[in-house]
Formats: sequence, C-alpha cells, structure tokens
Amino acid sequence: MVNRNGKCPKCGGELSIPEELAKFSCMYCGAVLTQEELVVIREKKEKDPLEDVLQNLYENGDEKAEDLIDEMLELDPYSPKANEIYARLHFHEILLDHTDAMEHFSRSGYVTYFENYKRQCYPVLETVDRYGMVAEDRGDTLMRELAVSLMKAIDDTLAADPSLRTKNARSLKLDQYKTILAIYTIPMVQDQKLSIGGRLADILVEEWISAHPKSRIVKGNYEDMVSGFKKGKLCFITTAVCSSFGKPDDCHELVSFRHFRDGYMTKTREGQALVEEYYNIAPSIVTCIDLEEDRAAVYEDIWRRWLSPCLSDIEAGREAQCQKRYQEMVESLRKRYLS
Repeated sequence: MVNRNGKCPKCGGELSIPEELAKFSCMYCGAVLTQEELVVIREKKEKDPLEDVLQNLYENGDEKAEDLIDEMLELDPYSPKANEIYARLHFHEILLDHTDAMEHFSRSGYVTYFENYKRQCYPVLETVDRYGMVAEDRGDTLMRELAVSLMKAIDDTLAADPSLRTKNARSLKLDQYKTILAIYTIPMVQDQKLSIGGRLADILVEEWISAHPKSRIVKGNYEDMVSGFKKGKLCFITTAVCSSFGKPDDCHELVSFRHFRDGYMTKTREGQALVEEYYNIAPSIVTCIDLEEDRAAVYEDIWRRWLSPCLSDIEAGREAQCQKRYQEMVESLRKRYLS
C-alpha cells in the first residue's frame, strides 16, 4: 500500500492517504476530499533563481513583477515567493477597492454585493493561503505584515484625500473604513473557507485595534448578517434607541410609533414606500451605529434631535409633520452610515 502525502486544502493539516482511496475525510477538520484536491507540495533541492529576480522587481516597483508572478505560478502554484509578492501587491485592494460597499448594505442589496465582493477578493486570499501551506509558521508572519500594511494604506488614503480637511471629517471617514472591515472584509475572509480564514480574521481585528485602540471593532460573520436580515433579528432605529434607554418592547414610545407606522403611514402610496425603504435600510444603520464606541451618545442624539419631536407630533395630531421629520432622520442617518 502506497501513501500519498499532502495537506488538506481546507485547514492545512498534514495528511498521508492511501493512493487507492478516491475519497477520504481530513482527520483534522472532517472535510471530504478527493485525491485531486489533496495539496501536494513539491520538494525543491535548490532555490529558484527567479525568486531573487522577482524580489528585486517588487522592491523597485517594476510592473514586470506581475508577468513574472504569472510565469512562476504556472510552473508551481505553491511557489512561496510568487504567492508572497502577489499578496503584498494586492492585499490592500480587498478593502480600498470596495469603498462603495456600504451603499449596498441593506436587506435587498447585501447578499448580491457580498457574493461579488467575495469572488473578486478570492485570488489574493488564495495566494495567502497557498503561502501558508508551505511556510513553516503557516503564513502567520506574512498575514501579520499584510494586515499592518492594510492599516497603513487606510491611513495614507485618508491623509492624501484633499476633501478631508478637518479632524472630524477624517474621523468620520475612518469610521466608514472600520464599518466596511467589520461588515464585509472580515466576514468575507472567513467565508472563503480557506485554511487561513479564521486566523487572518483575528489578525485583522488585532491590527485594527493596535492602530486605533480607541475604536471598537467586532469580528462579524456572513451567516449572522444574512440571518438577521431574513428573520428580522437586526434591530430597527426606534427599537434600538428605546432599548439603549432600558425601555421594554411594549413601552409607550414604541407602541406609539408602531401605531403611527401601521396606521397613518400605510394609508398613502408615499407612506407605504417610506415604510418599505425603512425596513430595507434601518437594520443596516443600527448595525453600523452599534460599531460606534459611543453608541449610547449616538442614540441619545437621535432621540433628542428626531424621535422625541416626532413623538410630540404624534401626540399633538401632527401626523404629516411627524412623517416629514422621520423621513429627514432616516435620510440623514443613511448619508452618515451607508454612503
């Protein structure tokens, strides 16, 4: 009986499989694999001279590096240097090439955008994963360096943007990058089902906190986001505000707003359209607010500026004024968090 040695493409575990087994399960993660899927790393007796050439091209910013990477990967998909340099050249793109992501963070748009985003990011993450398969530390050092470079790229982008003239403007833009990282990038990294997914997600969180220690970030996942949209688990603005004040779900304020929504606003096509739009984007806005370090202050401001006056309008019979005010609130929060 002859065994074939290789690694599991899902978790990177070392395997030794009898060649006559067409299918088998990874003893580490349980993944069902075929012989063709087993990652077999070719042993090299001497260093590939093209590695030094590629390193020099990369350090000099020469565009020929891309062509040489393609050539080296065609000869050996697990070439350490080719995979490493490709990752260094393109890793920042997983966030900085997708700064429009929050415009699609809604019940109707998230899934489609996420799947396209995941597909576009796969090539660079695959090179990180391949590098991890052959590196002694399973790619930990490279992943750390890539995460650090991404944080620096974000800061450099903010510093180079002439429209961000004030500290507050830069802070708001930084919050948008953090939200994309938490809601799209980190879930995408984990959802690729590559062996480095969980570890890379952890490193991204760690390096964000290291670069911005006062800015809280969560390690979200795609399944929770989708489940929240489908089952209504993600909270609505009024519910989130009242909850932050410790009010129950059947408090006077929420009952009044729900009665207004289901009564006055559903009587006209305009009102029905506003309600549908609210259902589509409100959970997304709340999710973004909950990533804020001072979310309690944000909810307090929403109550003071919009919801308290809206409640007064309802109680005074000024339904049209309440609808207008509520529409202004949603539009303002949309611009702040989803654009």
